[in-house]
Amino acid sequence: MPHIPLLRYQLQHSTQTLQQGLDEYFAAHPSLLRGSDLSAAAQLFFRCHDTVHVLYGCSTSLPDEAVVKIASLCGTTEGLAVLKGYALHESRAIYGQLHATDVLRNLGATLWAVPRTWWRCSRQTMRWPWNSPPEHLDMPLAALRARYGIRVRHAGSAAEE
Repeated sequence: MPHIPLLRYQLQHSTQTLQQGLDEYFAAHPSLLRGSDLSAAAQLFFRCHDTVHVLYGCSTSLPDEAVVKIASLCGTTEGLAVLKGYALHESRAIYGQLHATDVLRNLGATLWAVPRTWWRCSRQTMRWPWNSPPEHLDMPLAALRARYGIRVRHAGSAAEE
């Protein structure tokens, strides 16, 4: 698999604020649905979901999406209630775009990421507030990760070095 350089928000000790990390995430993934393209329920869900992407240092690859789902379930205050967001028609439309070959190609990495993410979430000092307060946007990612005991997806990997 080719080495893909990580974005700044994906580095464990990123000095970016959460807002800067979100800005970088959206710039790297301009095709993501946002704002008026979504129902009110989906706007709230994806705002929280995308924040988890940034906080846990995840891209939109299938293995990273698995990390976000497990982190949302096990590492945030939303817990099992997060599943309601994945049942929204906007979420289901995204799943409909997946091809079986892509899923199969990413199966090994995804299967490894799930228990590793569960373990990392179980080691957090606190669960991340799913609907985080606005003041978190101005805080450095490194400080937020230290406070909640969050390790990014690629922490300790060759890609992060």
